[in-house]
Amino acid sequence: MNWWKFYLGLFLLLIPFFPAKPLYIVFFTLATVYWGGGGMLRYAFQKMEVSRTSDSTRLFPGEMGEISITLQNRTMVPLAWLSGHENLPLALEGGRARRWVLSLGPLAKESVSYSITASDRGFYTTGPLDITAGEPLGLHQFSASISSYHNIVVYPRIFELSELGLPSRLPYGNIRTRLPLFPDSSRLAGVRPYEAGDPRQSIHWKLSARTGELQVKQFQHTVAVDTIVCLNLDADDYLIRNLYLDSELAIETAASLANYLAHRGETFGLVTNGCISEQRSEANLQDEESLQLDGPEGGRTSIRLLPRKGISQLMQILEALARVQCSWGAEFVPLLTSEAGHLAWGTTFLVVTPVDSPELVETATALVRRGYQVLIFVVGARILHPQLLYRTSQSPLQLFRVQKSEPAALDVL
Repeated sequence: MNWWKFYLGLFLLLIPFFPAKPLYIVFFTLATVYWGGGGMLRYAFQKMEVSRTSDSTRLFPGEMGEISITLQNRTMVPLAWLSGHENLPLALEGGRARRWVLSLGPLAKESVSYSITASDRGFYTTGPLDITAGEPLGLHQFSASISSYHNIVVYPRIFELSELGLPSRLPYGNIRTRLPLFPDSSRLAGVRPYEAGDPRQSIHWKLSARTGELQVKQFQHTVAVDTIVCLNLDADDYLIRNLYLDSELAIETAASLANYLAHRGETFGLVTNGCISEQRSEANLQDEESLQLDGPEGGRTSIRLLPRKGISQLMQILEALARVQCSWGAEFVPLLTSEAGHLAWGTTFLVVTPVDSPELVETATALVRRGYQVLIFVVGARILHPQLLYRTSQSPLQLFRVQKSEPAALDVL
């Protein structure tokens, strides 16, 4: 029962019968405190501003991040107390809401923060914020759900290739060509006597000093090639009992290969038939949806990042791999064939797949015959072509089994 309304009503009924000045003073004092205080509290609460220091936090598994929220009182009316909590996705620390209590004086600004420990790979959105304001007498409380969100990106784990049971150096590289268009200064083919017009940087000074005659270096001619990490996330190709473990290993393998290429200064990209997903809190489940990007043909689900160099390209690929999930019915072999038509001759395909199906091996062999380089990395227990395992660089097609040996992960660049 609201006793304040009861007493105010009682005083209002007594005023006509007892026209005493103290009675009027008491009534108007109580009325001002009750209705005026509530109105001012509502006004200050509605004018309060909520902001975040950043829109997103990016972490690797095991790292801890801090999320800060700033609340500012834009009025001269103090907010005696504010309580609030941030709604978290269920997959992020069990969905336990982060709560706080504070007070805001006139025109005051306060910040609250909480820590998050990254565990599982994913793209998480926290929020909304549920905030309640009140005054000391407890007469009024106002609550609101504020549409303020924060994205948390947890990248996949990155391993050394040796920790995945792979060679520390993959047997691929630039392709030799007979066309003297691209001399590779890192590949010395021989020397010859100096001729008029030869550039000074090509002179072999040490050999010239020994022989007494100017000698010029001869280099092999190569074509620098792009590398594409092709990740098969068609759920139909995975064994149901190992779907989660094998798909996570496939994503971690793709991330590790991208990190390896970035360390080597290669130009690399990513193609996968998975779909992008976002995990939200229960308070925002009505807006939950899986975002899908159309593929190059037939509207198939796919993600395609063109080949580029540098750390920014690596982080873009890692963010895509943080969000990607298996997709049902998104066939991988047609996507691989389609991508080959968009890429230059000599491109290297690093194919990460749960099984070396006959269709995949046949398509990969055809790509090799067309001038591409193909390396297949199998993350599942099924090896259908054991004769292709760890063959020499002269073989037309190479197959590798991925087996994670250690839990320790490698830090990114």
